[in-house]
Amino acid sequence: MSNRRRWSAELCNTSMLLYIGWLMLPAVQVRLKAVTGALALLIFAIGVLIDGETLGKRWRDFLPRVFCLAVLPMLLVLFLYRGGNAVAGFYAEQIMFWFPLLWCAYARQRADQSVYRFVFALLLAAAAVTTLTTIGWLMEGMLREPGRVYAYSRSLGDGSEGRQAYLNELMGKNIGGYGFIYAAVFALPVTFYLAGSSGGWKRLGFIALLALQLLMIALAQYTYAMVFAAVIMVVELLGLLLRKIFRKLSTAASLLCAVPVVAAVFLLRIPLITGMIALADALHFENIAFSLNQLLQVLGGGGVVEGSRLDAYATSWNSFLASPLVGGLFNRQTALGMHSELLDALAGMGVLGTAVFLAGLWVIGRGMGKGIKRSPMLPHLVIQWLALVSFMAVGTVIYAREIPLVLCLSVAFAVWTAQDKSGIIQTT
Repeated sequence: MSNRRRWSAELCNTSMLLYIGWLMLPAVQVRLKAVTGALALLIFAIGVLIDGETLGKRWRDFLPRVFCLAVLPMLLVLFLYRGGNAVAGFYAEQIMFWFPLLWCAYARQRADQSVYRFVFALLLAAAAVTTLTTIGWLMEGMLREPGRVYAYSRSLGDGSEGRQAYLNELMGKNIGGYGFIYAAVFALPVTFYLAGSSGGWKRLGFIALLALQLLMIALAQYTYAMVFAAVIMVVELLGLLLRKIFRKLSTAASLLCAVPVVAAVFLLRIPLITGMIALADALHFENIAFSLNQLLQVLGGGGVVEGSRLDAYATSWNSFLASPLVGGLFNRQTALGMHSELLDALAGMGVLGTAVFLAGLWVIGRGMGKGIKRSPMLPHLVIQWLALVSFMAVGTVIYAREIPLVLCLSVAFAVWTAQDKSGIIQTT
């Protein structure tokens, strides 16, 4: 490898290491500010520019990726009304949001081990540290006022005005917020896979991390996070049990067998939700009990409460039905609920506009999953992706930069371990 290529690989590696450390450790992020994220992107850009092959031989492939990365955030601003009065800040945030997708696609093209050096290990280490500190502060909040959970992580998901000083204080304690909690939810299938495919102390470590992630999700009191975590764990545990009983059963087939169980849970949703409400009341989880009561009212045939999430879903859905093909692309008078990424995208851009947006994402990340079919981790990633799409129907993700980081690096890890296990976290 030439010195120029070597320096390029080192810079690209440094950019992702800096990005992970800055984003996954809130205490670091609040002290080093957003300029650190911008610095990570700048280092990556320099690494790409000094790589003679990328722009010299592959510029027709790389420049469309950069173009889509620059344009897609503006579609969210113009047609989904994201960013509010801070469009410039939102635009910069969105560039950082999609950076892991571009980085993983570029790293896959290079197929150079030095680009991935320490990346996966640092992601796990940073996630473990923030998980531990978040649990500690959430438990401290629980003990502060007997009978009441003081959910710091919910405060970090609050974008209300005049709260920045308080949010900075919480981040200074290294408490993971909305994005980190949901990134942990989507990481559960991967952590489960690592626990099952590793041996010795590594297996114990991953089992401990899995237990800590579940504890943190429960303490954070995000209703959807707990529901999705529960479904993911039911599917994974049932799949594991079936593989133990039927030795020749594949991982994909065993996980597919969980579909009837999920269907049965849906059929029993009323008594199950009623029991969960009673449990939430007993534990004084007021936020959870309130959300579950709203859900129970609708599932039981009741009306949609004005101002609730369900009312927001209805707003986006009705707006989509008014113009299903192009949404508000031309009149820009779409009514959005702002609580469902998927419904808002359909309402704001219609089926055609949403398809164009997804095509742009495909252009940015094209090729990053090449070879993933050889990875034994693929069935677990499918669960992760299904959970993401399902969550986008009931929640928002575009402000949570931790989510694409975890999802993209999960794919990168699966691809890399499928072809070469040296130098990174190894699985048996």
